[in-house]
Amino acid sequence: MRDISKRITFVKIKDNEDSHKKPSIMNKRTFLTAASLLASVLTSSAQSVTCRVTGEVADKAERQILLYEHGTDPRTGGYISIDIKDGRFSYLLETDMLKCYEVVLRNEYERGAMRVADFIAENADVHITIPHANDGKKDGFRFDSDGKENRMKAKYTAYKDSIYALYSPAFKKLESRRDSLQKEKLYFKPIVYEIYEKLKSVQGARKDSLLKQLPKDVFSELGSKTEAEYKDLVDSSHAERAKWLESNPCFYGLVEINKNVVYSRLPRTQGRFTAIFLDHYLDFMPKHPYHRMVVDGIAAARLQVGKPYIDYEVQGPTGKAVKLSSLYQGKIIFINMWASWCGPCRRHAKELLPVYEKYKDKGLQVIGIARENAAEAMEKAIRQDGYPWLNLLELNDRHHVWQKNGINNAAGGGFLIDDKGTILSIYPEADELEKILKERL
Repeated sequence: MRDISKRITFVKIKDNEDSHKKPSIMNKRTFLTAASLLASVLTSSAQSVTCRVTGEVADKAERQILLYEHGTDPRTGGYISIDIKDGRFSYLLETDMLKCYEVVLRNEYERGAMRVADFIAENADVHITIPHANDGKKDGFRFDSDGKENRMKAKYTAYKDSIYALYSPAFKKLESRRDSLQKEKLYFKPIVYEIYEKLKSVQGARKDSLLKQLPKDVFSELGSKTEAEYKDLVDSSHAERAKWLESNPCFYGLVEINKNVVYSRLPRTQGRFTAIFLDHYLDFMPKHPYHRMVVDGIAAARLQVGKPYIDYEVQGPTGKAVKLSSLYQGKIIFINMWASWCGPCRRHAKELLPVYEKYKDKGLQVIGIARENAAEAMEKAIRQDGYPWLNLLELNDRHHVWQKNGINNAAGGGFLIDDKGTILSIYPEADELEKILKERL
């Protein structure tokens, strides 16, 4: 397999509903053309930044706020913790370039139910006001700054709010229908309601067994129709809010494009933001790492069954960076991305053990990549679970493996590929994996 810069020459957006409105990207310009573009994004000529961050928190029980950079996962990439004293906090944030930081309250983060907001770290002051979580319309974080980039972000936020207001009646109508169906137990299939009733009184292995009985499609016919309409409405509203970024190129525009290209799985949203990047941001701040994130995100969106898998650098068995493809030895290779702190990932891997033992001498190879912030955590998990295959370490997202595979802040995922590098399945369960292996091997 070849490097992404050589393999991908364009991105074609598939959006049947809007295809008559959308210019053909194939005919406009090539994507990732010169190797110099990829080389340029590895460095940045931007000046250093000193941003004074101050704020006040309504809930006096909160003890810290956490800052982590856009595009990173605080579970692996780390974060900045800032103490709150008497409801106030202050911090001098110094970076080597313009960056976007996510803000959360530690208590909410530890509960797993958190409000997340962001601001631009630039040479300016930023003041953050954080109300109580249950204040209804007032529960969002408020940012005040005289910085140019944060002012542009505020303008975009106001535009997004206007789009939300425009779509709000349609959303409320669907939400009312959803609540009504749920009240009458018509939103999900009958077996789903039965299983959830049983789950209230069981724990441990029995609970896991019941969860496995849930059908892949849990919605009833009426529920599926409502979900499809809701998803379509979200997709339309997100694509609509992208218009502002076309005529107002700014640093936060690059951030917002990255969010919607990398994290969204809605076709019009992803297609619309991809088109805006190619048409208006391809030459905008090309040396910034966020630019490369969008490039990787567009490539990751093409990772589908029947399409080529990508190649990228990983930390090899000796600790040196190597191309992942240099480690391929089997006729069929399963790239298993996991983490020691991810229970479902580890259960999935353990369920693959019997299949691996059955087919390892017939041409199956498994390569694990663990997303960790300490090598010891991976090694301990391997000893406990008994993974016999090669496991590589992705330490603190050093090689951006999750980002390049389009799974980003998810803990795990995986791709089954053949010896030609074609994707056969995406994160298959043990039974699906064995079915493919029987046919292929």
